Amino acid sequence: MPTAAITCPTCRTQLHLTLEPALYPQPYPHPELPLPTPPPHLGIHPPPPPPAPPTAPPAAPAAAPPAASPAPPASAPVTAPVAARSGRPASGTRPPYPTTFGAPRPLPQPPSTQPPKPSRIRRLSPQATLLTLGVLLLLAAGVTFLAVNWDSLPVAAQAAIIGTLAALSFAASVPASRRALAGTAEALAILGTGLLTVDLYGARALGLIPPTAVDGVTYSAIVFATVAVLALLMTRLAPKVVTYGVTTVIAAQLPIPLILIDRTSLPVLLGALLAQVVGTLILSAKGTAIVRRTGSVTATVVFCGILGAGTTRTLLGLLTTTTLSITIATAAVVCLAAATGIAILHKRPLPAAFPSGFGELVCAAAAAFAVATTLPQLPGPSRWFTTALATALAITELVAVRRTGKLAIVLHTATITVAAVDLTYCLATDDIRQLGYLAAILAVLAVLAAVRKLTDPVPSAAVASLSAQLAIVLFAFDGYVGTWPAAVALAAVAAIGIAVTSGYVGKPLEPVLLVTAACAAVLAEIAAVSASPFTATGVVLTIVAAPLIAYGMNPRRRPTLLLAALLLVIANTTFMLGADKHTLEWYTVPPALILLAVGIVAWRNQPSWVYLGPGLMLGLAPSALAADTTDNWLRATLVVAAAVLLILIGVRQSLQSPFIIGSAAVAKIAIAQFLEMAPLIPRWITLATAGLILLTTGATYERRLTQAKQATRWISNLR
Repeated sequence: MPTAAITCPTCRTQLHLTLEPALYPQPYPHPELPLPTPPPHLGIHPPPPPPAPPTAPPAAPAAAPPAASPAPPASAPVTAPVAARSGRPASGTRPPYPTTFGAPRPLPQPPSTQPPKPSRIRRLSPQATLLTLGVLLLLAAGVTFLAVNWDSLPVAAQAAIIGTLAALSFAASVPASRRALAGTAEALAILGTGLLTVDLYGARALGLIPPTAVDGVTYSAIVFATVAVLALLMTRLAPKVVTYGVTTVIAAQLPIPLILIDRTSLPVLLGALLAQVVGTLILSAKGTAIVRRTGSVTATVVFCGILGAGTTRTLLGLLTTTTLSITIATAAVVCLAAATGIAILHKRPLPAAFPSGFGELVCAAAAAFAVATTLPQLPGPSRWFTTALATALAITELVAVRRTGKLAIVLHTATITVAAVDLTYCLATDDIRQLGYLAAILAVLAVLAAVRKLTDPVPSAAVASLSAQLAIVLFAFDGYVGTWPAAVALAAVAAIGIAVTSGYVGKPLEPVLLVTAACAAVLAEIAAVSASPFTATGVVLTIVAAPLIAYGMNPRRRPTLLLAALLLVIANTTFMLGADKHTLEWYTVPPALILLAVGIVAWRNQPSWVYLGPGLMLGLAPSALAADTTDNWLRATLVVAAAVLLILIGVRQSLQSPFIIGSAAVAKIAIAQFLEMAPLIPRWITLATAGLILLTTGATYERRLTQAKQATRWISNLR
């Protein structure tokens, strides 16, 4: 059996243990649990009791051999399953090591089997039982008495009984609240308030108070004022009762409107309600949380009523004939209420459930609506007042330094509201001219916003151009401007758009400007055709074509020059038709010059037939075909001079198209001249000349053929 020497970490005792293999492996003990008791088959036993005193060994037998067996060495371990105790560890042994299991935890104790002590139940004493039964019997007797004799009682007695019950309810709620009986106190407070309200209304309904003494609305104001005063008094006696505070806040909102509703004008009533709102918020802020919430809710309801009633009154003043002074006063009160509301929201903002700035938005919208609906009712140019206000607000918003926060919300809301009211009013009254002014103002504001870099330039450019076009169309439709000026103005809008496009080639702004310019050009052409089919059309096309030339000077936009040339050609034609010109050159020479200019600017690096051929053909070919020395010698002379000049230029600059076109024109004039003179020449001269030409050609055929080939090669080498 293997043995091991272990030193006890507690008592420093050296133990010699004999280890025996177990039948099944035992799990390692958990660190948090106490060490288990070792099983007996491992051979680990507690130390034996102290040894007994030594005794004399028994006598050896006689027959024993003289030599005894050798004793085991002193260092041999003890094989018996016992442990020897010593004071200190032997030299050379393993030093003690700290344990990792810690102190053992006590085992959980089993639940106690003793039954819990019964709670002490408070039982009614005989005296309390007698008192309770007596109160119940008296209440039953009283209820029975009232049920049997109620109709026979006078009204004053009935009112006194209900008033007494209300007073008892009020009085009983005070000690109930002080004894932490919150539910009982609240129930008594609700009962007392309800009985008091029923008592006051019943006294008048049953004739105790004559209907002629006070009218119903005033009496209702007195009732609610009485309830509010008594509830306020009870809040001093029972401050923990929530019903009294809530009743005070709610009932106090009704006396002022009920008293003033049929005695004063609407501005005075709204002003009184505004003062009541401020007072409610100030006084309710000193109460409990529920009182503060009730005050905030009731003040919000009354405040919204002020704004709604005021804006409705100004709108009715715009739609119907009413007193102007009342409308102006109402608008002033609404503006004052809106300013007060914004100031209150600065101190007491709305709950987080509402979006930020919602209260300021409502106040600004109400004030702006009231002002916008009041201004058109003023004498004078009333339609301009609202437009001027909207324009001023828009400019202020565009030039404002700070564009965030509550002030920006107020300004933005007021601008949109006033502009919307102005637009709606113009549409409702069919004021087309004012709509034109609004469109023109919008165009200017869009340009200002783009310059200030407050908006995306792409939509700003579209809005500016389209608004300007709409303004011109509306002015023309209203007759404020004539069709001819409208056509020129629309063409100018298109030209400005194209000119601006020249600085934004290849940018997102380019297609927007081109599309809006094309729209303006189409509208201008429509207006020009309706005004003057020839002259106005020529003017419009010339105005539009001028910036197209500048736009086409960009190397990436060369094809635009062809469009500009086409517009100029059409414009020249319309001009000539409008002037009733019949000379051919008025329709061919100016377009030819335009095509020559476009070709030289855009394609001068191309062959001459590309940039010079179209212009030269248009300018010289029609005149050469129409040239007749008999009828018009001046045209033939000028065509020959121009053709000779083109031939010289072609030879000098090595250009093919001027040389060939000039040569063709000279040949045509020469042939035409010969055909005109041929009938006058005798026939023998003609025959002789033909014979000499053939004879000369035949005699010098080889040389002439070589010269023709050289001439052909020279012409083909021209650019």
